[in-house]
Amino acid sequence: MQIATKTEDWHALKRYDLQLRELLTSHKAYLSDPQLAPEIARAKAIHQEAFDALEKATGELRQEMNKVNAQQERAMAYQLAMTME
Repeated sequence: MQIATKTEDWHALKRYDLQLRELLTSHKAYLSDPQLAPEIARAKAIHQEAFDALEKATGELRQEMNKVNAQQERAMAYQLAMTME
């Protein structure tokens, strides 16, 4: 997950997320094992970092799309103004 997050490989991150969810749901008894607690906490922290990175990337993409839409609207308005002359 860490490498997928750093390289922004969102498809791999989704795959790892699904695998982790499946693993945790099929082995619920291990979640309360004190010997596994540090690794589970580490996995949760890594998962949260990945989620935060994905959320940031999604926000940046949304901003870029809004910018492109605004540019397209300006171009269409300019084109319309030019055809009216």
